[in-house]
Amino acid sequence: MKYGYARVSTHDQNLARQIKILTDLQVDRIYQEKALGANLDRPILNQIISKIKEGDELVVTSLDRLSRDADDTTKLIVKLSLRGTRLRALDVPSFEEVENQNIKRLLSSMLVEVKKFLASEERNKILERQRQGIDLALQRGGYKGRPILFGPNVKDKRRRAVYFEIKQLLEQGESMYAIRKKTGKSNTLIQRIKNELD
Repeated sequence: MKYGYARVSTHDQNLARQIKILTDLQVDRIYQEKALGANLDRPILNQIISKIKEGDELVVTSLDRLSRDADDTTKLIVKLSLRGTRLRALDVPSFEEVENQNIKRLLSSMLVEVKKFLASEERNKILERQRQGIDLALQRGGYKGRPILFGPNVKDKRRRAVYFEIKQLLEQGESMYAIRKKTGKSNTLIQRIKNELD
C-alpha cells in the first residue's frame, strides 16, 4: 500500500499543492493534517504509523512535512525502516542510477542528514523571528502574552492553591520530580514558579 502524507502548520494554510502532487503519484490513500511539525505528537501521523506495515510506502512531498526537528525525523525514519516500510521524500533523490547499494545508502543518508539540518534550522529561524516580533510588540505595549493560569493573583481558587502548594514545596527543598509526582503539574509550571523564587 502506498500512503501519502500532507501537512501544513496552521489552519489557514492550504494543502492543495501537496495533495495534487500526491494524487498525481497515484498513492492509494492521502492523509492530511494541519499541525506544527515541531514534534511527532500528531494524531493523523500517528494513525498512519500504526497502520503502515512491511512492504508499504509512505510518500511526502518534502522531508520537513514529517518533522522540522532533526531527532524526531531520525526516530521516524528508523521506525519506518525497522518495519520494512519505504519512505519516499520527493525532495530527496532516490539515487536509482547508482548500482552499488552501499554507495546508494551512503548518498541517501548524507542527503537526508542535510535535509534534516535545513528543516531544523528553518524551525529555529521561525522561532527567532517570532521572538523578535514579540519583543517589538512588547516595546510598543501591544503584546500581553498568554494569561498566567497558576499564580498568586489568579481568580480560580484551586489554581491559586496549587501555585502556593508548589511554592511551599520548592521552599522546603523538594525536587521538581517529587513536586510533579505530588501535584501532577508539569515541569514547565514548576520551573516557572521556581524562577520566581530565585
